[in-house]
Amino acid sequence: MYPVLVLTLLFAMIVMVAIGKPEREWIGLILITTLLATGAVSIIEGINYVNWDVLGLILGMSIFSVLMEESGIAEYIADMLLSRIKSPFILFYTVILSAGIVSIALENVTVVLLYAPIVFNIVKKTSSDPAPFIVGIALSSNMAGSATMIGDPPAIITAGHYDLKFTDFIFYKGKPSMFFITLIPMIISCLTYTIITLRSNQKINPVQNNAEIGVRKYDRAYMAETLLFLSVKITLLSIRDIIHIPLSLAALVGVGGLILTRIIVHKDYSSVKTSIKKGFEWKLLVFLIGVFILSGSFAKYGLADETAKGLLGLAGGNLFILTGILIWFSVAVSAVIDNTPYVVTMLPVIDDLAANTGVEPIVYAWALLLGATLGGGITYIGASANLVAVRLLEKRGRRITFIEFIKRSIPFNIVNILAGWLLFIVFWL
Repeated sequence: MYPVLVLTLLFAMIVMVAIGKPEREWIGLILITTLLATGAVSIIEGINYVNWDVLGLILGMSIFSVLMEESGIAEYIADMLLSRIKSPFILFYTVILSAGIVSIALENVTVVLLYAPIVFNIVKKTSSDPAPFIVGIALSSNMAGSATMIGDPPAIITAGHYDLKFTDFIFYKGKPSMFFITLIPMIISCLTYTIITLRSNQKINPVQNNAEIGVRKYDRAYMAETLLFLSVKITLLSIRDIIHIPLSLAALVGVGGLILTRIIVHKDYSSVKTSIKKGFEWKLLVFLIGVFILSGSFAKYGLADETAKGLLGLAGGNLFILTGILIWFSVAVSAVIDNTPYVVTMLPVIDDLAANTGVEPIVYAWALLLGATLGGGITYIGASANLVAVRLLEKRGRRITFIEFIKRSIPFNIVNILAGWLLFIVFWL
């Protein structure tokens, strides 16, 4: 009875996330109450299934992202780039590539929202179509989200599950990790996307009046403080295996230090209030709590083990085929549902695969994270940043259909998937 219930809830969650109804917090509450009320999971089990340390890091990163937005540092970087660029080709490529680079440290939706005003200012002066710019920004920011353990919830969750430190995402036991496996394909994909866009009769002219760019007066002290505490947080995450601190404490030191500096030194209550109000993502936390409990139930009733055995049977025990299936399956699933609940649900499967094959779980974890990251950019329902990009365009009177988005995203993602898969094979197989 309970295994059937868990599977039913899993498929119901996938459908609800895909159609976007009800809201995420209600999906989380449905999962929590159903599993607890039916006795499938006890209250103690439910509490133990939730990775509270990971939730603390996600919350800290969310608040820090808003503080970074308030400091103007991302917009400053983009402003400086755009004010010095004359070539339409370099202009387009630089905008979408820099968005991806910034998303290494900022949440993807925040990057899209930061870059949108700058893009709309550019297209207004050049009489260009804003869609290629905005879609390109969303695609590149999605791809770079898993380059580090603080870029996106799936990366944070994976890091917490395997107790990874910041540098493990760059090199793990001497092998290049997600930083290179995602960043190199993103650089190539942005170039491909730029070439295809500019060859398809897309007019993008150089900015004529550079004086209009960079008119904002930036708070350089705020930007310097933001970079300082971001560095402190990254340092703590990098050496956490030496000093033995939880993920949430590293986030607390970073965001708490910046908040106290703004209040004590600058009496800046406004941006602190804004960061807490906008960054306290309680709806996401409720949703993730529900997903963690569902994931624990998935493992409790042997469903993760059965899924792992099915994959092993399909691959015939061949590591190359098994990781290939994992990557492409993750691409397909993440194209239609948000990759966060998918990654949480699949981590127990990864553990069982590692136990059954004797292969280090990180090999499968990178394959899972890579596929989930790659697939999220194919449709505009596969990642929140894509949906925000489409809504921003609609508010400006530029409607982009589901099919048009896919047409624009396919070249970017084909290059992404193939390049990422090739790098994974070279570095890890």
